[in-house]
Amino acid sequence: MKIYYSLLFLILLPFIVGVSISAEKKTSANHTIGSINPNHLDGAFTGGFGEETCRSCHFDYDLNMESGSLSVDGLNEEYEPGSEVDIIVTVRSEQLEIGGFQMTARHEDGSQAGSFEWDGDRLRFTPEISGDVQYIQHSEEGTEPTGEREVSWSFTWLAPETGESVIINVAANAGNYDDSSFGDWIYAKKITLKPAGT
Repeated sequence: MKIYYSLLFLILLPFIVGVSISAEKKTSANHTIGSINPNHLDGAFTGGFGEETCRSCHFDYDLNMESGSLSVDGLNEEYEPGSEVDIIVTVRSEQLEIGGFQMTARHEDGSQAGSFEWDGDRLRFTPEISGDVQYIQHSEEGTEPTGEREVSWSFTWLAPETGESVIINVAANAGNYDDSSFGDWIYAKKITLKPAGT
């Protein structure tokens, strides 16, 4: 009987190994299955200034799927230099179970424009990005839906004192929470702001 089970194991071993390798290949070269949910964002993925979006890993659907949306409330075409602007970022989709986002505010030369502030534990700055640009994003506590098939984040942008154009880049992940990079919808948006009166 022991010989029978030993032979059975040897027969099944190549299949088991093959399945394991195949599953690993389905993940990004820089990520493992447990690290590709939105709460593990660890780079620049706004889609602006030559950056990729979250779709670099979550790539099996087109960018900006029509059955969902990404909105940025509070921003108009103009801003008052030195003002405080309350912003709400919301991502929606029909399969959303979890969500994340990342945003920057930069001048046309790529330098930081103003600064971000917030209350609570649903937001953070993306770690491990060098330079002076602030990448505001969800925290691990900030990925849960805040409404039916949607996640929102509220924060304040302190507009720069100088009267220069500002480029807002934001990308968001409407995730299905299956612990993989598949089945998630990625959205991206670019907003250009002019100083008031120009």
